[in-house]
Amino acid sequence: MVVRKTFASREAVHKLRELALSVPEPVTIRSMDGEVSLNAKSPMGIFALDFSEPVEIECDSEWFHQQLAAI
Repeated sequence: MVVRKTFASREAVHKLRELALSVPEPVTIRSMDGEVSLNAKSPMGIFALDFSEPVEIECDSEWFHQQLAAI
């Protein structure tokens, strides 16, 4: 499942990474233009995107997406 989301703070991005680390499935984040694609579990890679702009987040875990909606 792929969702689009914007993050209002650096703290919310940290919560995204913590959430990604809590599931065994891969979590991929992509810029809307598709130029940047990264592993959300990567501590360095996650800050390569401008999270004030919408990003696409892909993960096959239903639980992950339920938790992501609360961030």
